[in-house]
Amino acid sequence: MEQGAVGSLSFPIGPKTAKLPSIEFLMKRLPLSLLVLLTGAFLPFAAGAQTVASTSWTAAIARAAGATDVVVIAPLELKHPPEYEIKPSDLAAVQGAKLVLYGGYEKFASRLVETSGTEKTLALKLATDNVPAALEREAKKVAEVLGTLPAYEKWAEGFNRFAAGSKARVLAAYPDKRAVVQRQLKTYAEGQGFEVVGVFGPGELSPAVVLDLVKLKPALVIDNAHNPSGPVIAEALKVPYVQLINFPGMGGTKSLEDVFRYNEQLLVSAGGR
Repeated sequence: MEQGAVGSLSFPIGPKTAKLPSIEFLMKRLPLSLLVLLTGAFLPFAAGAQTVASTSWTAAIARAAGATDVVVIAPLELKHPPEYEIKPSDLAAVQGAKLVLYGGYEKFASRLVETSGTEKTLALKLATDNVPAALEREAKKVAEVLGTLPAYEKWAEGFNRFAAGSKARVLAAYPDKRAVVQRQLKTYAEGQGFEVVGVFGPGELSPAVVLDLVKLKPALVIDNAHNPSGPVIAEALKVPYVQLINFPGMGGTKSLEDVFRYNEQLLVSAGGR
């Protein structure tokens, strides 16, 4: 009897050679719970982690909450993490996790939540807005589940001071605070003290939309570095233009503080021109 193989596993497949189904085929055909059981046996990943985070953003919130053992599904280097194509090894990572964190907008969110649906694993949806009050609220929710409230409280105290100082430095660079902002950064821009007079995107802008935004005469154009579409507005207005981030990753960013610091540096630099 011949032997078939999957990874390092071999098994009899009868007198004739059988063609093994691809992983992609299995992902489409098998129930997720069975797929995780099958793939978890031979796909390398940090299975058994206490916390699994969908992206670098939810991971940063988890670490702010005091989590120390965090596995991130979407790779840090991705420009737009929600578009990540999830793999069987990613699903296997959910096994043994105490907590799975997601934002709900990820392309793979439903698969992640379905896979984590066991008595031992809690799937928690987080509202991801880079505004101090919102981040503290979501981090506290995570800390309550993990039992890390003392670590969260210590982080929150320092983060409040840091965020206030960052905001003050940004605003000092902009006597005129009127801004046109990419929609997914509107909350952040308002939290930083800008007057958002118009929003755009995501996606390509039509000439009519560009014209309407130009008529608003903002002093600054804030775009989304993960999915930029605003250069044409800034070019027409001849005003400062910045591409800011929501998800950690660019420029070596990892923590929530890193994201605020990265955006602050870009804003202050642009405001000084």
